[in-house]
Amino acid sequence: MTDADAPPDKLAEVAGLATALADRILDQHVAGTTIQPKQFYMLVQATQVLQDKGVAWPPSVELVLTEIAKRADQAEGAPGDTEAGGNGDDVVVHMSQFLSDVKRP
Repeated sequence: MTDADAPPDKLAEVAGLATALADRILDQHVAGTTIQPKQFYMLVQATQVLQDKGVAWPPSVELVLTEIAKRADQAEGAPGDTEAGGNGDDVVVHMSQFLSDVKRP
């Protein structure tokens, strides 16, 4: 079986995992705890699979990606705030690049 033949239940599982990741990221953000860059990368991978298969992103995934895009836009407009790695801004930049390359279904 190829990726193109992925059964709908597997895609639903990927969507569920993406939702769980997005919910966790949102919870950590609200709690003021550090969000691990690995979580963002896993979310990106899940959203890429969903995108490739033409599956709409779950609402919490959409919310996280929208917030990341906003932060990336704000960071671009703030000179001197471009040092990567300090607080995960490099992840925001990577997510922003991903979002700009994605065409939603």
